[in-house]
Amino acid sequence: MKSLLVKKNSGQVFNIEGGTKGIIYPDNLSTDSTIVEVSMSGEYPVGGYSINERCTETLFMLEGEFRVRVGEEKYLLSPGDVLTIVPNCKYRIEGNGKVIDFITPRWDKKQNKIIEDNNFTL
Repeated sequence: MKSLLVKKNSGQVFNIEGGTKGIIYPDNLSTDSTIVEVSMSGEYPVGGYSINERCTETLFMLEGEFRVRVGEEKYLLSPGDVLTIVPNCKYRIEGNGKVIDFITPRWDKKQNKIIEDNNFTL
C-alpha cells in the first residue's frame, strides 16, 4: 500500500441546520472509510434523531463538550474521549465543540436517516 496525503483544502465543506458544519475528506481509495472534521454549536439533528443503516461512526472529541444520546444511553464527551455509534442505533448530539468522525464503511448519505421525534431529547 502506498502512503496518501490528503490536504484540508481538498475536502468538501458542508453545513447542516442546527449549527453543524465541517469538512468531509476525500475517500482514501485504499480503505473503505471516510474521515470528517465536524464543528457544532447547537444540535444534530434538529427536532429528532439520526440513524445509520450501514455506517459505524467513531467520534474523537478534540475540543468543547458534546452531550450525546445513543438509544437510551446518555454520554458527555470532553476532549480526548472516543464514542462509537454502531449501525441501527438512534442518536442525537448537542453542544459546542469539534470532533474527528471516523466512518466505516465509506460514508453514503443514502444510508443515513433523520427521524423527526421531539420526544427523543437529551
